[in-house]
Amino acid sequence: MKTLSVSILALLCFTFSGCKDELFDLKFGLNTKEMLFTLDPTLTAGEIILSPQTQNINLDSLAMAYGADISKIQSVTVKKITASIVNPTTSNFDILESGILNISTGNIGDPDFDLLKIAEFNQVPKGIKELNINPSSEDVLKFAKKPKLTVSGKLVTNAPLITATTIKLVVDFEVVANPIK
Repeated sequence: MKTLSVSILALLCFTFSGCKDELFDLKFGLNTKEMLFTLDPTLTAGEIILSPQTQNINLDSLAMAYGADISKIQSVTVKKITASIVNPTTSNFDILESGILNISTGNIGDPDFDLLKIAEFNQVPKGIKELNINPSSEDVLKFAKKPKLTVSGKLVTNAPLITATTIKLVVDFEVVANPIK
């Protein structure tokens, strides 16, 4: 029995001494960013610019709520982007051909301005009212550490947009922090 106890203790010590730090990672979401974009009618197919939408972020207090401080945050990534048509309710994404979504911090021309493409898509299924957009795997930590984050983009249509359309864009982030690193 004593040999069995020593063997189990040795196995546990060996197991935990070889642990990777990832075992202690905390994963939580950054405030989900939900934005509404109103697209004006167009006479021709082509580019539609998504006006920048700025959102407040408080990564420091969010990290503290999960038992970590901002210095222990390893990464922030975009996990999911969903676009849906809010108005008119009878519309779908049939005229949408492609698009690009960006996040930025600061103002254009300022030394602290930074821009990053978080998603690009070019195949849109027909007849859908909700579009799941695959995000890039880029780490957006330096953007999330700022007090404000701006989302903008560009859509390309294959036909004119007949009526004003409101699109809701939801961007979900995942934060990874490790309090022991």
